[in-house]
Amino acid sequence: MEVVTRAIIVYLWSILILRLLGKGLTFQQKPYDFVVMMLIGSASAALIVNRDVPLLNALAALAVLGLMHSILSLSTLNNYLKTIIGGQPDLLIRNGRIVKANLIKNQINLNQLQAALRIKGYRRIHDIEFATLEANGQLSVIPKSQARPITPTDVKLATSYEGIPTPLIMDGKVFHENLKALGLDHIWLENELIKRDLSKPQDVLLALLDTDGSLYIAEQPPINVIKSFFIGEGKDKPSAKNSS
Repeated sequence: MEVVTRAIIVYLWSILILRLLGKGLTFQQKPYDFVVMMLIGSASAALIVNRDVPLLNALAALAVLGLMHSILSLSTLNNYLKTIIGGQPDLLIRNGRIVKANLIKNQINLNQLQAALRIKGYRRIHDIEFATLEANGQLSVIPKSQARPITPTDVKLATSYEGIPTPLIMDGKVFHENLKALGLDHIWLENELIKRDLSKPQDVLLALLDTDGSLYIAEQPPINVIKSFFIGEGKDKPSAKNSS
């Protein structure tokens, strides 16, 4: 009877902790998301049958795991820590060419790469513009414009080059190297922000410059960190200003 009681209590407690950790735990899992789910799952199972561990101690241990994961997740909102803790995406294919260095870095062989591409529905590497191994371990593929489903090639339409939009600002941080690489400067960026009634980069959540020259800007919304952590946005509200 004691085991049944512990099972019910630990199960409900684990569900509560996972609920408080939010949907981000299962959406595009990062390495530390997988670790905390594995630890909570294995610890919960062990605590149910191990009657030598007091129940309150068991519940406290699970709560500490949840708290540590929350602190770690919030710390990755910082761009610098996000790269260190959560990792960063790596290009495996660029302009139809395999980036071998990144294959080695991620311990992926050519057979695995080709299998992953076939699963995505692509049989020819030279049809792929970019293939990126995301930080969560998933492969995202952007095909060349001529090789997309219902392609312009089928109707003999000419196509123009389409690359990846370049981030200029992310969460208030200006990417100086990207500006320089595009032949732009801070004065140009400031003028673009002024056109959209934004006074400084810290007012911008995301700014992307597309290859066709269009500039996408999402305004930084006012955020209550504690409220956002527990309930997200809450009821539907007018979204932050997006412009291009």
